[in-house]
Amino acid sequence: MANDTTTTSPADDVLNPVVSDLRAAHPSLGITKLFAQFKVDHPEWAVSEKRFRKALQVTGGSIAPQNGTVGNANDPSMPLEAGLIADTGIDPSIDVATIAPMVKVKMFPGGKGKGLVAKEKLQQGEVLWQEEPWIVTADPELYPYLTSKQMCSQCFTLFPLPNPPLSVSCSYCDTAHFCNRLCYAKARSSTAAHSDLLCPGQNPDAVNLLSFIHQKRARSVDAIARIIARWRGEREWGEKSKADEIEQRVWKGMARVSQQKKEMERKEWEFVGEMRIEEWKLVHMLICKVLNPQPTDENYKKFQKLLIAKHPRKAKPTPLTEEEVERWFSLESFLQLYGLVGLNQEDSGGLYALHAHLNHSCEPNIQVRNLPKSFVPPSPSDLPCDLPPPTQPGNRGTNKLTILARRTIHPGDELLISYVNFAKPREERRNDLREGYGFWCSCPRCVREKKEEEKAAQAQAKAAA
Repeated sequence: MANDTTTTSPADDVLNPVVSDLRAAHPSLGITKLFAQFKVDHPEWAVSEKRFRKALQVTGGSIAPQNGTVGNANDPSMPLEAGLIADTGIDPSIDVATIAPMVKVKMFPGGKGKGLVAKEKLQQGEVLWQEEPWIVTADPELYPYLTSKQMCSQCFTLFPLPNPPLSVSCSYCDTAHFCNRLCYAKARSSTAAHSDLLCPGQNPDAVNLLSFIHQKRARSVDAIARIIARWRGEREWGEKSKADEIEQRVWKGMARVSQQKKEMERKEWEFVGEMRIEEWKLVHMLICKVLNPQPTDENYKKFQKLLIAKHPRKAKPTPLTEEEVERWFSLESFLQLYGLVGLNQEDSGGLYALHAHLNHSCEPNIQVRNLPKSFVPPSPSDLPCDLPPPTQPGNRGTNKLTILARRTIHPGDELLISYVNFAKPREERRNDLREGYGFWCSCPRCVREKKEEEKAAQAQAKAAA
């Protein structure tokens, strides 16, 4: 006899209190596991994960991205302020013990997500690790140097003179120039700084996309295109394990939230929302025409020839599966990648795998720097020491990050940076964080300053009475 599998869709006023109670009962569960628990508790209800997430956000049960603190995490007296729900996890492909032996990854309870903590005592001025980007993107301010062959397109080294000896240009186009052949090789494969799939000399439709990026100074779009290009390049010409590694990093490891969901919370969305959606559709179409053209597209045959020509065995490309198309080339995936870039992109060089684990505090205990190639880390006998002085004009650093301790850090302490200018007043900092990263900060400094402001306001009111 068949079981009764009839399900119903609960009304919002029924669903929302249940979701709120579930979050309160399981504060440390991630969204995926929380939704799975919900399905176990209420098999009679037909509720999609999208609706479940919306109910979480509406009821204030949402948890901020892993890159920050939300609500009353540091002070129960502060009211809970709902933040955006970001998907995040630990990237298993990062060899943390080799890159940063004094550091370890930790998953924090209460929905905060992942972060980095010290394994041993660290002293002021000590270098914790150095890291190159896995996706290179340039600040638009650097475009004039890059297009005039005054800067390496891979590492952003500024040349003394344009086109110096030993430097090389792309073999197929005149849009990229490099320190040497090593940087050129990295740019074509491991960082997507100049992927073959985005090279105008090899993929002609890339011209329109790159022109849009430069004219609009659309660095986030640049990053999205490079992420997809790197995955597709590995999928077509590299090792399957490399493509899988990129997929795991993007969709399982790095914090992300839909850019549309992020912008819908802004006051001006009511007036600009339709325009923004049309803009996104246009950019999404440009990327698809370059990296996944359809048989009806003018560039399709040239793209197929490029895939065959670069294949080690000149094999005919295997068509993308429906799952791959949905994962990498749907409008929703584009919006997810847009949000991922906004949360994780480091201003000076692009996307960094380990750096993306760092959470925020308005009282950071580490500093992230782009130092000149001449920088030499201090020896243990020189510690503690002052942090390196500001880089002088004309002595620009590369896009390699150097992570330094601002002060003494003890074993088990979380490593924290500031996502915003921490010299700003509390409200400005918190508004910048909510606008840019989707969470209201309640770090110890914000808690302390809030109490000081309230105390001062009470004293002023008492004096005026």
